[in-house]
Amino acid sequence: MPSLLVTRKMSPALAARVQASVEGRRAAPGATLAPGWKSLARFTLLAIALGAISWFVVARHRARQRLESERSALIERARRESGSLTSDEKAVTTRVLAWLVRFAGNYEGDLIADELRSKDALRALLTRPSVYVRGPLASFNGIVGLAESASASRGDAFILCLVDPPASKTEKLLRGKARAAYHGIGRIESAARVERLHDAFEGLPFLAPEWEARVRAAEELSEIESLKQRFERAPIAAAKRVAKAPLLLFAMDEPGDKRGPAELDGERPHDVRVGVVDLAAAKLLLRLRRRVDPSFISPAARAEYASGIDSCALALDVHAASAP
Repeated sequence: MPSLLVTRKMSPALAARVQASVEGRRAAPGATLAPGWKSLARFTLLAIALGAISWFVVARHRARQRLESERSALIERARRESGSLTSDEKAVTTRVLAWLVRFAGNYEGDLIADELRSKDALRALLTRPSVYVRGPLASFNGIVGLAESASASRGDAFILCLVDPPASKTEKLLRGKARAAYHGIGRIESAARVERLHDAFEGLPFLAPEWEARVRAAEELSEIESLKQRFERAPIAAAKRVAKAPLLLFAMDEPGDKRGPAELDGERPHDVRVGVVDLAAAKLLLRLRRRVDPSFISPAARAEYASGIDSCALALDVHAASAP
């Protein structure tokens, strides 16, 4: 309301300041804001604040929706892959370990099942899907050592010659197989349906309940994306083939003879335990112990392929023992 302190002779700016002081408010120097403009400014500021809050709420809701969508999709993929395996198949590494721990103990003597005691019976058996592992005898005493040997086991000359043996035990033929194994020629694992146990160690954990729990616990989309990338890189298909393989092939290298020098690739005379297990029937089909010795190899071939030639010769010995 007008104040008696404001007179007509005052300048407009001074009158505005006096009136503002009387009313208990501050006025901007020079002029006052019309009531309509003040209301518009307040409404604008309120609209901006409400818009920012609404945007934040919507963005957060959409981020949460995407997080839950990606989480559900990843869990569903893992469950779909896992659903085709039985509980026994999922525990393939444990089942394999139980057999290998037994064979790594005191050697119980050679054994060949009756169904393998005929010409080409072993070769026919090895057309079935199988899982292969080879390593030092001492590594087969626990799950950690088994995982390490499984990681190092590949399509070596032993498995190559076991599945597809050369016509005879001549150095030339053995060297050819050793060279093929060294350079990965033919990739016998896919042709002969021989799988690496390592793939089970790498792939099956992504189908376990612990993996699903980890996905459920992720709170950020970046975590889900990281888990998704790991899942997609894991050898899930190969792991499932290992889990379903009905045969186990193994070779255990006993400590070598250290009285003489080792070859360039580490090969030296030593005994090797070889076995074939029917995992589906829980039956031992073959157990042999044979000695390998690179001394029969010519110096030139021994320097480059000692281990491979010995391994191929070992495979031929296994075939000879099963069909005398």
